[in-house]
Amino acid sequence: MIDPLGALVLTFIVMSVISVIGIILMFLVKNEKVKNGLFYFMTVWGMIVAYCNASGLPENWTGAIALAWGLGAMSVAALLVQLCMKGEKKFLISRLLVTVSVAAGVLDCFIL
Repeated sequence: MIDPLGALVLTFIVMSVISVIGIILMFLVKNEKVKNGLFYFMTVWGMIVAYCNASGLPENWTGAIALAWGLGAMSVAALLVQLCMKGEKKFLISRLLVTVSVAAGVLDCFIL
């Protein structure tokens, strides 16, 4: 049987691995359909990471909770940029926003 602290460490390692592999593949894959699928997965993943961060903090840490939800909101902003913006730069901007959201969310989970 695994102790609760071990389960948390295992969860953090799995979250980190999924995040790193997803970010790397999002920029290296050449197929546009796969790239778009990875983008949408990573936007949802950024929101999941934000939820895990925010729900794991004490209720009186309002600043840290707001930071966690703000990092999740960056994924929503990336999705809006992808869907609403015109031009060729939208793909790069939206993928960079998702990258920052996921990477900063996992770091926030580690630091706090």
